[in-house]
Amino acid sequence: MSATISLFALAEAVARRHEQNPSGKVTVIPVLVEDLSVALPVLRAICEVTQGRLLDTGEAQLEAPVPGTGDPVRRQAVASALTTTGLDARRVDLVEVENGLMDAVFDPPAGSLPSPGERTVLAIARAAAHRDLDEHELAIIAYRDTLMDFPFRRAVWNLGVKQLPDLPHGTLRTLVFVAESPINIDMHCQPRLGFRLAIDSGRLLRRHGPDDLQMAAGSIASLADGFVLFLGAGFAASSRLPMGDALRDRAIRRLLAISDSDAQTSEQLAVRFHNWISDRPNWLSQAERNMPQVEYVAQLTLEQVIRAEQHVYPELPTLAEFRAHHDDVIGTPGSAPRDLGAILEQCDGRIIVAEVNFDRLVETHASVPLKVFASDEEFAGAADYVTRYLSGEEKDVPLLKFHGSIDRPETCIVSAEQTERGVPVGKLNALRALIDQDRPRVWIYVGVSMRDQDLLRVFNAPDFGNGVDERWVIPYLPDTVEAYGLNQEPFWRNRPLNTFEDRLTTETADAFFAALRHAWPGPV
Repeated sequence: MSATISLFALAEAVARRHEQNPSGKVTVIPVLVEDLSVALPVLRAICEVTQGRLLDTGEAQLEAPVPGTGDPVRRQAVASALTTTGLDARRVDLVEVENGLMDAVFDPPAGSLPSPGERTVLAIARAAAHRDLDEHELAIIAYRDTLMDFPFRRAVWNLGVKQLPDLPHGTLRTLVFVAESPINIDMHCQPRLGFRLAIDSGRLLRRHGPDDLQMAAGSIASLADGFVLFLGAGFAASSRLPMGDALRDRAIRRLLAISDSDAQTSEQLAVRFHNWISDRPNWLSQAERNMPQVEYVAQLTLEQVIRAEQHVYPELPTLAEFRAHHDDVIGTPGSAPRDLGAILEQCDGRIIVAEVNFDRLVETHASVPLKVFASDEEFAGAADYVTRYLSGEEKDVPLLKFHGSIDRPETCIVSAEQTERGVPVGKLNALRALIDQDRPRVWIYVGVSMRDQDLLRVFNAPDFGNGVDERWVIPYLPDTVEAYGLNQEPFWRNRPLNTFEDRLTTETADAFFAALRHAWPGPV
């Protein structure tokens, strides 16, 4: 989908939501865009159609005092939100000046020449306290997040998602809070505080509301048959373990001697890596040699970078670095491993855990016996064990670590050669034991990017599509998951959940497992 088409779809979604919003209170629609200058014409068009008001914080009118609202609740909300803590604590005060105008100032004051970020913060405060918001049913506040330092980025976002929603108001029904910003999961994807719409890589992303999480958790908790929890890097993220792309980017920096102080996006690092490795065609597979750069960059995995790292650093420092960090943080996990551990105590033979993570979060924080499969030798008996477990003959919860375990580095699948060879027979048999052609088995992918080439060969096969009932838990929809899901939709046409959207829960692993623990029958 092109960016222009996506923006028109965003406008349609905003207009539809505005029509449905109740009167008497403010409903906030948090929105992220990649390029505000491109989005502004569409935002203006929304306001023209709805007779709304657009307040663009980049315009000069918001760099001076503005007509101030007489609503003390909204003024207090602005003042409460725009406060930072710590050694450099600052707050924004709203002050009345002559002729009913209102200004925003820093305490302590800004320097004689405020930075672009400081001007943006003050402009947002003036916009949120503007009298024009009292005179329109729909208003839009648009700003550029990246101009501000991080504490105020979070404070401004919290203004939009915490302080302004549900304020009582006689006129304003819809406030569209638009930030030009890359998606930050910790800031922009938390339950009830996340974005609802975003433009990402030219695609329109939609996140479900909080009620969808409770519904999804309740439906999974009520499953009578055994189901698979398939964990990806998103499961480990809140435990301060780096996700696959973070490890990949770190490996690229090491290989190409790119300093941490050299600001590069993940995409820019991937482009530099491709430019470098293209001069070494014998280090690329035949398919990679013929691949356009844009496609190579989009699908670049940690394993491909590790393959190059092995040529330069045979001791694999990326894996050693991950293990050292892992051992430092494994004792203090995020909430997802703890909640999963509590659920496993009550699972009664209904849950099989599978993962592509190297970490030992599940093993460390589960208080029930686990049957761990990590090496090829162990996987030789995995299919039989899973079959007996599902029939009630075995009690220890199966943990299938398809890419190995960090405490046994020899089991870790870290090179592109390993993934290109496909799934060994023991792992393949274990996967086949987890499908059911008569009653498709539920699989829930939690924080999985669907980019593991060895497993995708299995997942894309017709017997897998017919034998599983797949669902996803992920903070927002990446293009790799979308592409995979759309490929699977033909298998779902005659099932109760017959679209990809029906199968998607746009929440973090922490939020999902907390909701699942709450919904699980029995004392957890």
